[in-house]
Amino acid sequence: MVAGNPSKGGTRFLSKLDDLRQQIDNLDDQLLKLINRRGLLAQNIGEEKSRQGKMTHFHVPQRERAIFDRLNDQSKGPFPPSSINSIFREIFSATLALEKPLKIAFLGPETTFSHQVAIKHFGRSCKFNPCSNIESVFSEVELGNSDYGVVPVENSIEGVVNLTLDCFVDSPLHICDEAQLAISLFLLAGNADRKKIKKIYSHPQPLAQSRNWLNKNLPDVEQIPTSSTAQAAEFAKQEKNSAAIAGQLAAEVHGLKVIAKNIQDRAENHTRFLVISKDQAKRAKKNKTSIMFSIADEAGSLLKTLQLFAKNNVSLTKIQSRPLRNKPWEYLFYVDFLGHVDDKVVERVLKTLGKRTLFLRVLGSYPAQGLKQA
Repeated sequence: MVAGNPSKGGTRFLSKLDDLRQQIDNLDDQLLKLINRRGLLAQNIGEEKSRQGKMTHFHVPQRERAIFDRLNDQSKGPFPPSSINSIFREIFSATLALEKPLKIAFLGPETTFSHQVAIKHFGRSCKFNPCSNIESVFSEVELGNSDYGVVPVENSIEGVVNLTLDCFVDSPLHICDEAQLAISLFLLAGNADRKKIKKIYSHPQPLAQSRNWLNKNLPDVEQIPTSSTAQAAEFAKQEKNSAAIAGQLAAEVHGLKVIAKNIQDRAENHTRFLVISKDQAKRAKKNKTSIMFSIADEAGSLLKTLQLFAKNNVSLTKIQSRPLRNKPWEYLFYVDFLGHVDDKVVERVLKTLGKRTLFLRVLGSYPAQGLKQA
């Protein structure tokens, strides 16, 4: 048997590889031209709308959502919908920045989970406005210093963020969208030796979400609450023998070592965020509506109120009670249900509800996340 020439096989392999790479280069060149062409068309649309006086800003959320739905329906792979959405989210963000970048207020400082979801939802070409507390996020949007605000509203382990709900009592802002973020908690420190850790800093929510892990692995270490995971990372960087519980982005930004990954007590740990704005959202394919109301303190009053939704086949997805500030033993109820305020059945329910309650406010109808599209 005569041995073949290995150099010829290697040449053919390199030739094939070079050909595939050349095809990718050609596609990249075409993509660049198409993206720039898209940007020019978007600028033309903005100029036309300005001439017609039809806009206050260039962002049209329902148009973006419709594009996402159309692209995901048409996509045959290999990219999953999440990758397609991420790619086009950055294209949308960069396109808006050609005219006027969106300003997004979030519960700061940078690297918090609120910051991460703001980037994921609006893209990196926005201007981000970190706020020291949830009330400030509302205030910045109300004053017009930011176009949108991103605030946490509930966690799958620890439940509702009550301060966010309380802020809606006195705020004129609307919920115009929602977003979810899978929360992966990391133990971060400047020193990689876990045995030397004497203090652990974090926001109260992550501390609670990793309670069992901490009790098992670091039972004698002092736990110190902070205003944010980002602040916790800063303390861990500054103080010897200190650690922080935060996201991976905090490790990258603050130069900390990852001591342990995914220390949250439950694998399915998600936080739901609300996007708030002065503008109301328009109808999408699948919608959710949030309201708050108070009722008379009478036997069966809450049951009668909830039966109104059941009789009209309106599905509730959440109900939460909160004590009314400055009114002991009186409560506000926060309710999420499927549907849009423009739906006739929802109009009928809200009209009847308005007659039965002491106070009623529609916080917003917006695209529902995590639901199959009709």
